[in-house]
Amino acid sequence: MRGIPGSAVILFFVAILVVELFAYLGIIQLVSGKRQRRFFSIIYWAVTISFLGIWLTAFLNPDKIRETTDYSFFYFVISITILNLVPKGLSAVSALISFPFRMFRKKVIANTIMLSGLLLSFGLLLSIGYGISLGKETLQTNQVDLHFDSLPAELDGLKLVQISDFHLGSFSNDDFLVKTSEEINRLQPDIIVFTGDMVNNYYQEMNGFEEALLAMNAPYGKFAIFGNHDYGDYSNWKMPEAKVANHAEIIRKIRAAGFDLLRNQHAKINMRDTSLYMIGVENWGHKPFPQYAELDTAMENVPQNSFQILLTHDPAHWKDEVIRKTNIPLSLSGHTHGGQLGVKIAGITFSPMYFVQTLWAGLYHHENQYLYVNQGYGCVGFPGRIDMNPEITLLTLHSNRVETDGQ
Repeated sequence: MRGIPGSAVILFFVAILVVELFAYLGIIQLVSGKRQRRFFSIIYWAVTISFLGIWLTAFLNPDKIRETTDYSFFYFVISITILNLVPKGLSAVSALISFPFRMFRKKVIANTIMLSGLLLSFGLLLSIGYGISLGKETLQTNQVDLHFDSLPAELDGLKLVQISDFHLGSFSNDDFLVKTSEEINRLQPDIIVFTGDMVNNYYQEMNGFEEALLAMNAPYGKFAIFGNHDYGDYSNWKMPEAKVANHAEIIRKIRAAGFDLLRNQHAKINMRDTSLYMIGVENWGHKPFPQYAELDTAMENVPQNSFQILLTHDPAHWKDEVIRKTNIPLSLSGHTHGGQLGVKIAGITFSPMYFVQTLWAGLYHHENQYLYVNQGYGCVGFPGRIDMNPEITLLTLHSNRVETDGQ
């Protein structure tokens, strides 16, 4: 790829060949018969050579990935890589573990280790295949009830739908987004909020999705903020003006889809004989993610005693800049995608994303301040989702003043 030293490319291919070789040496031990071994070897190395050919094509044509608005080739390369290397990597590890037993003629133990590794590899292959083919378009609606002392009694039962991280370049057409819009409208939210990352890089990714976005309805408004991908910072721009023009078109398209785009701004929402304030900031994250948020600016002239909802793309912002420094009762974020991978055990979901970002998905609170992190909708990098489905969040807000007023 552009910017990657030749030595790194060579090391990459050497590492792949090492994995392929150890996996082959381990699996071939389970194949009996000279003819069967020959047939397996031909198939195995034909697949490996084809895979290496795809990667070589990618390295020799970096513009197909780095400077294109069509991500189909990129996702194809990533899919093939994961489907090929993850199971074979596990098989290679199994081969290394079994090697000492085979060396000391403990063939039964060695074969048992290899066979176990092979079965696990097959299970991984199925899980990854499901995540790429079906998991990324299996919608999940999560319902959350929250209670606040500061919420006006008139707003008790307020329904707010949160969506996040569309990454519209993840999808080849608008079929899934149309279904999502229908589900959102079925929930009959009072307000819809989108917490950033409409695209991966380019405004063209929104082409063909305009009607589905516009079809999302809420009587008290639709609000959106930028995520780190919406600035075009991850693309190579030949001219600065092109980046500016791209960003301007993303802004235009988001607004044309009916969203009030909040850029370090707030909006007063009048409803049910009272009001609340929607505050939206630009992206703020730990380096290398950009820090464009100006929370103080966004909160200028917001009454202290008003009920406030903050839209901030990266949950790191809540942890570092919101709690203890403000009295904002509810913040909504996305960004993490829940790692696009989770493991569900006894009703508890865990994601490796926890080791990168502790606020990775779901509800968090600090004293009387809450944060909900939506696990996102589209994909970045890995073009699938495994037990971390695209999410619609329905938040129903309740006022503790209702009970107080009734006494």
